[in-house]
Amino acid sequence: MRKALAGFGRVESVTNQNQGPQHKRVRAAHILFLALAVLCTLGLAWWQWTRFRSGSGTFQNLGYAFQWPMFGFFFVYAYRKYIEYENKLIDAKASADDPDFQFQLDQEEFGQQVTTIDESFLPPRPQIDIDTFNELNKPRRGTEDLGGLNTVGLDLPKGD
Repeated sequence: MRKALAGFGRVESVTNQNQGPQHKRVRAAHILFLALAVLCTLGLAWWQWTRFRSGSGTFQNLGYAFQWPMFGFFFVYAYRKYIEYENKLIDAKASADDPDFQFQLDQEEFGQQVTTIDESFLPPRPQIDIDTFNELNKPRRGTEDLGGLNTVGLDLPKGD
């Protein structure tokens, strides 16, 4: 069983209890749930394929028949990445000497590169003064002045 699951992720613990935290392992319940999810997606693909082959089938059913197996493959991919990322986090936490271990892991992986957004990509910010801002955002509850809203056709109550 362990050899069959070796391609799925880590099956055995890399460190023991004396050396630090253990890696996440592939468990039978995880595999069972993953197999059930993949079987459900394959069943839904078969159902859509039979709908497509029937007299009332459309190309939308054909699209779904191809789409459902992709969801099943995504479940397997997502599970493998989850195990990989969790084990990487455990390794980073065990090897770091300060509480900011995630920053150290990112620095080791990506280096000191700085990412910036080009100013021409962002929309320009409006420049207004405080008085204009306060005039635009003053409370209007309880006043008859609706700030230029079009009230044609509305039965508004008249104030006394």
